[in-house]
Amino acid sequence: MSEPGRLFGGRYEVTGPLASGGMAEVFIARDRLLGRPVALKILHPEFARDRAFIERFRREAQSAASLNDPRIVSIYDWGSDGGTYFLVMEFVEGKSLKEVIQSEGPLTPERAEEIAAEVCSALYYAHRHGIVHRDVKPANIMINGEGKTKVMDFGIARALTDSGATVTQTGTVLGTANYLSPEQAQAMPVDARSDVYSVGVVLYEMLTATVPFKADTAVAIAYKHVREAPKPPSALVAQIPPELDAVVLKALAKNPDNRYQSADEMRLDLERLLAGQAVEATPVLPTDQTVAMVASGPTRDATTVMPPVARDPVVPPPRRRGLALGLVLVMIAAILVGAGALAYRVISGGSASVAVPKIVGLPVDQALTFLTQNKLKGVTQTAFSDTVAPNNVIGQNPTDGTKVKPNSTVFVTVSSGAQKGPVPDVTGKSLDDAKTALTNAGFNVGSVSQEFNATIPQGQVTRTDPAAKATAQRGQTVNIFQSGGKQPTTLTNVTTFDQAHATQVLKDEGFNPVVTPGTCDTTKAPGTVISQNPTGGTVPSGSDVNITVNPAKQVPDVTKMQQTDAIAALQQAGFNSVKSQPQAQLLGIPGQVTDQSPKGGAVACTGDTVTLTVVQSLGTSPTPSGSPSVSSTVVP
Repeated sequence: MSEPGRLFGGRYEVTGPLASGGMAEVFIARDRLLGRPVALKILHPEFARDRAFIERFRREAQSAASLNDPRIVSIYDWGSDGGTYFLVMEFVEGKSLKEVIQSEGPLTPERAEEIAAEVCSALYYAHRHGIVHRDVKPANIMINGEGKTKVMDFGIARALTDSGATVTQTGTVLGTANYLSPEQAQAMPVDARSDVYSVGVVLYEMLTATVPFKADTAVAIAYKHVREAPKPPSALVAQIPPELDAVVLKALAKNPDNRYQSADEMRLDLERLLAGQAVEATPVLPTDQTVAMVASGPTRDATTVMPPVARDPVVPPPRRRGLALGLVLVMIAAILVGAGALAYRVISGGSASVAVPKIVGLPVDQALTFLTQNKLKGVTQTAFSDTVAPNNVIGQNPTDGTKVKPNSTVFVTVSSGAQKGPVPDVTGKSLDDAKTALTNAGFNVGSVSQEFNATIPQGQVTRTDPAAKATAQRGQTVNIFQSGGKQPTTLTNVTTFDQAHATQVLKDEGFNPVVTPGTCDTTKAPGTVISQNPTGGTVPSGSDVNITVNPAKQVPDVTKMQQTDAIAALQQAGFNSVKSQPQAQLLGIPGQVTDQSPKGGAVACTGDTVTLTVVQSLGTSPTPSGSPSVSSTVVP
């Protein structure tokens, strides 16, 4: 579709392929204007023919471009080129989560929990801005070289869904049917909880290296999402703890009301798992099952029957069996649960626990070292504080004194400074450096606009809004203005103008005239512009315009002058080669010029010789014919 070297939008040059999907091809490209790599997503031609889809795509791309979160892949630009629609995104060096799962197989519970928590954070940020992703899947989750998670393709799935696509349309939703929520599969209205369901599927796949529902067709997969209950991940990978099973199954509830009601709720439960704390999710059991609890002690025949835990009415309950068979199954289940719990304790290092130390008030580096010394892991996050100096700890979760398992994660909140502060002066910086400076100062980066500037090089920042050094609320959005170079201006062709007129016209238009002597031409007036470069058209304001001027001179009239005065006048006019010849006559003032060649007022080149006819004094011996009375004067 797009060979290397092809240019889109006049600035994005394709350098190689990245990925391919049912909706678009993705290429790595170079932004010629800013000199940086970008990811260029080019929509398949069939979408370009759907005008309604393109309009929705435009609106959603603009909305997604407003998302400014480090866990979300930024959208820089979008447009069309020759009927081909494209989207320009941040280029992330790393692997997609799909590639990670394919190469590594099931991930450890801790790593899967960390990635899922990051995805939930990104989704929650988007949901708060009114954007539902609708196509959460491992292929849309990137893991960069530092192990950080980034979610991409916000807004595109919505445009696709709104265009009327169904799970049976080849190349549209077909490729992502494994991650559809039940309401999406039934073409029902969706909200943020649909993304929560998809995250549950992604978490299931990270833990087991397979999706919960498989079938030969997209329709069959969709049916399973609606009608079948998933197996707990621990049924496929024994090392998965029951608390993590509970989180996954809660996210995969068929009824949205039974799921986490926000991506942030799910994130909090995942962070509780990482911190070794109890989760809010509870195991979900079929409606016809009861749990038999065998009492310890002498009365071993006594049993306590717990009421069933409510579950989505998805699958019709199996027929009840006889009491004896039920008791046998209960005994077997109790044995398996006990054995599983014992195995889990062995795997997790037994029931030993450590107390979380107090780190609030410490410098962050010291706090993290303290946690490591206490066999705990620290994960930092930032928050504003008007009372605590930057880089000092202002909060921790779990709190100090809490008993947790060794190697559990403690979330450390670090002060990023006061709520208000000066906007950094990023004038003259590159766009990436400006974004980094603003982010480090606690501000969000908003839109990036271009404006012409005669002094700041193209691509560098010209100003910000709010302005540099203005006091603003931390977290406030700062818009960046970037130099697009000098203002294009229509250049007048000044050929045939005299030099003074030409230079004045060019200066009035905002250009810098550079005058260069050309080849002498006696057929044109002295000082006339005989050529210019550039010749005209639209040229950036402030540019140099080279004009070549005719160096010919007008010969001054020196007749009736004394010979010495005439020679001086010619030299002053630029004519350095002067020849004198005598004229014998009775009348006239000796030494006076009576004639000249070329005549006064004629156009000549400065290297031409001017011949003067001079009155010879009476009584002077005649000069041989053709010999001047005064030697030719040549002044260097």
